[in-house]
Amino acid sequence: MTAEAVVSELQHTAAELHAHGALRYRAAAEHELRRLGHHIHRRTRPGKSAGIGTESLTERAHQVARLIVDRKTKPEIAAELFLTPKTVETHIRNMLRKLDVDSRVGIARAVERADREDYAPRQ
Repeated sequence: MTAEAVVSELQHTAAELHAHGALRYRAAAEHELRRLGHHIHRRTRPGKSAGIGTESLTERAHQVARLIVDRKTKPEIAAELFLTPKTVETHIRNMLRKLDVDSRVGIARAVERADREDYAPRQ
């Protein structure tokens, strides 16, 4: 089997495992892909680099922000999103910087404000 065929098979396997929620095994397939020198593409939507406010957040950061709005703690967010608490902390730190706020309350307010603007009637 050629290296290209192995990479192709591992990519297909990782996608199937992801689709079926087998995250641990998907991670193992992706580890093998990295070992073979293959770049793993982001699984979430990137933020807009020229975006303002919540537009600049990645899809994963939006998920974390929604849970902050729901008053979840870092360990609760980590458990719900299958992340480590340290990764959640990193997402929060990045959101504080991108949203130019200094607390989790500021993150929640920014998300709620963006929601109101999204659902406001257009004139």
